[in-house]
This record gives sequence, structure tokens and C-alpha cells, in this order.
Amino acid sequence: MVGQKIGGINVFGGGLALYNKDGTLLGGVGVSGDSSCADHNIAWRLRHIVGLDYVTAGVAADGSDQIIYMGGTTGGFGHTDCGHTEQSVVATLPAIRPIAP
Repeated sequence: MVGQKIGGINVFGGGLALYNKDGTLLGGVGVSGDSSCADHNIAWRLRHIVGLDYVTAGVAADGSDQIIYMGGTTGGFGHTDCGHTEQSVVATLPAIRPIAP
């Protein structure tokens, strides 16, 4: 990359959109400091605590934007397992909230 511009988008676990109860996108939250798997799980809990987890149409099979590990997707959104207990933690995360009718 000597003499070249570095650019593009680097997408990794730890960034999630914030939606209110009407499904309006308000912004996002990003967590970084551990593995991308752990960062995603921490961001998920934080978003739930502040009550901005009314996801409208995520990429996961359940319509959420939960992290999808390799082997669990055919849509190209698979994330490698970080080699710790992240997959078992995912099962303990709160569900996304339903959008108000």
C-alpha cells in the first residue's frame, strides 16, 4: 500500500443501529476494546438498557441484527467464531423489542 490511499469500509461486530419504539433510526452505538464478538454482545446489552432496540428488519433469521456466526447464514453476513464463549453468551441476550403498532 506504499503510495496508495487506504480506503473503504471495515465492518466488524460492535456497531449497532439505535431504533425507537416507532422503528425510527436514531443513530448508532459502537463498542470496541475486546474481540469483535464480545464487542457486539456488549453493544447489544447497552442498546437494550437504553431502550433503543426496536429493530425493524435485521439480517438474522429472527429479523434481529444479532451477530451470525459462520455456518449459520447463507446471506454473506457470517462472522468467524472468536474462539471464546461468545456463542453461548448470544443465547442469553435479551430479545429485540417489538415495534409499536
